[in-house]
Amino acid sequence: MQIDEKRELETSKPADFSFKKLKLLEATGPEQARASRLGGVPERGAQHKKFLTRSVWLNNNKLRNIRNVDAFVDSILEFPEKLGWLDCSFNQITEIHESILKFPELKIVYFHGNCIESLDQVRKLKNLKMLKTVTFHGNPISNLSFYRSYIISALPQIDNLDFTPVLKNEKLAPAPSEYLKDSRAKTPREGTKGDD
Repeated sequence: MQIDEKRELETSKPADFSFKKLKLLEATGPEQARASRLGGVPERGAQHKKFLTRSVWLNNNKLRNIRNVDAFVDSILEFPEKLGWLDCSFNQITEIHESILKFPELKIVYFHGNCIESLDQVRKLKNLKMLKTVTFHGNPISNLSFYRSYIISALPQIDNLDFTPVLKNEKLAPAPSEYLKDSRAKTPREGTKGDD
């Protein structure tokens, strides 16, 4: 990565694929990005001629899941491993696919305004150690009385949930019983073998 590319990567506008009526994520290429909302598209890299940005907007589409998000991001970003912000808000997403884990530098992920009904989907983000900001409000899970404390227990690395800072006392509070019950159900008991 050249010095100019590194600087551009850190300061560039997002790759905007919002309001495109996307139903599936697949390798596409940077040509499909919207330019009107942001007054242009990000600059392109020297080697692959893909976008120099760490941010991808996929909001306000018709996505039901984010399967193949890795292939999609790889097809549009010069340095896909540097992805830091992914906006998947206002879609019809019910499932968070594990392909999101291929982006260990993700710091911000928006899933608000979707159709996520299972808290198990949230737990999939636990291995994104750099994750600091997530949104899930406007999903069916956000109607649960223990929603906020569950998310904070499941994702202890976050500092901001639904555009609200996570307070120190929230991080220190005991996990809700629903989280503990789910954690025990996910952990194999001692003395049992896995799938043979």
